[in-house]
Amino acid sequence: MRIIGVFLLGLMMVTLCVMSGCTNNNSKSPAQADSDGDGHPDAVDAFPHNSTEWADSDGDGVGDNTDAFPHDANETRDSDGDGVGDHVDAFPYDANETEDTDGDGVGDTADAFPNNPAEWQDTDGDGVGDNADYYPNDPTRWEQPATDPFLQLAEPYLNMVSVDDATLQFYADSIVNGIDGKECQVNALYRDVLMNYTCLAGHLGSRPLQTPHETIQGRQGTCEDLSILLCSLLNNIDIESWLVFTESHVYVLVSGVNTDDLWECAEQSLRHQAEESFGEPLQQEYADTYMLPSRNMLYVGGEIDQTFDDIIDYMSIDYRIQSDQPLHLFVVPTQREFFALRDGDLANFTHYAKWEVVNLTNAEGSIPQLYTYGGIILLNNETMTATVHVDFSFSFQPLFYQTYNLQALTTYRLGSSYAVLLDPSLGSYGFPGYDAGISGEKTAISPLTHEYVTLQ
Repeated sequence: MRIIGVFLLGLMMVTLCVMSGCTNNNSKSPAQADSDGDGHPDAVDAFPHNSTEWADSDGDGVGDNTDAFPHDANETRDSDGDGVGDHVDAFPYDANETEDTDGDGVGDTADAFPNNPAEWQDTDGDGVGDNADYYPNDPTRWEQPATDPFLQLAEPYLNMVSVDDATLQFYADSIVNGIDGKECQVNALYRDVLMNYTCLAGHLGSRPLQTPHETIQGRQGTCEDLSILLCSLLNNIDIESWLVFTESHVYVLVSGVNTDDLWECAEQSLRHQAEESFGEPLQQEYADTYMLPSRNMLYVGGEIDQTFDDIIDYMSIDYRIQSDQPLHLFVVPTQREFFALRDGDLANFTHYAKWEVVNLTNAEGSIPQLYTYGGIILLNNETMTATVHVDFSFSFQPLFYQTYNLQALTTYRLGSSYAVLLDPSLGSYGFPGYDAGISGEKTAISPLTHEYVTLQ
């Protein structure tokens, strides 16, 4: 892996202007013996400036007098007074509910199906939830008519989905092993399909459908095949997923996920992918001390042959510099400018004038956006050697943020919860919840119950 290059070379005949910097010093006054007058000396008062608090038994930053759970560092409030702290209470303002096992937004106490995110009510008491029950007020009937045209269309796909397969369960478990949280497990399985399987082009239905095992063996398939595989893997580790159909495409859908948590997992994966493609960390720190002789200069930045290669959008540089001799700071677009300055080729020396600093001794600042892999030059044009302390932070913004970001994450309504699509055709920078702009009605169908809904 290449890292930020550093070069120290001599320079001839460069004329400089004069600027100066300064630093600030702050001091604090000593604390009083009992600042808040609550009778508890500051030395033992956990809140020396709050006369209503002096102890924090669980060390959570909330005083015992205010803390509803003074001996539990994970809890401080119980808004509904049900004895369960707000932090773990799925319904902190409803004293009748504390848990939502299936994440459908209906508490377990009121939920007729507490382990099924697609169901929560059974009006006729026939054991079939109202969403799947085509006759929710008739306990003697519930099945959808067999002649339903959409079921006939979806049946070949549903027949290929394997929801109880020991081999697929082992495969999925090996991918999510050690990964906590439903959202991160969903992302891990989705990323595995994106990164390790080739999506074959073709119109919907143009190729015979593959079983999940055939797709795994060949490591390729159409969007239908990859969706069938992904849907099977998710269901085999008890993450209920659906197939989604449009006139031209097949997706996978997962409901009951927290979109912020899902994006956080996806973003980390995408940044890791960008680092692997770029060959460098997206965040790089560089700190050192140099003896910089007279008429010499220091360059910190990208090397002459390094580019962003359609992986990085731009980079930012934060710097802090201290020197006992005045220096001249240039920000340059590439390392070529460093060599031009070194060789006295001022006709080919370019730099960003708005960030130029002369007579620098103590300074800090930020270079917000550089769209080429350049860097910073420090020049000592004085007659004495300079002792220079530098602290640089290089931050690289991956290009994928222009297309794949939290604002582009699309959610759909499924019952009382929100659902996201997993499109297996997006490639290595795809993320869960990104709808690739495919228009038309989207219909989701469960391989477990064969119930289907139009996504809203």
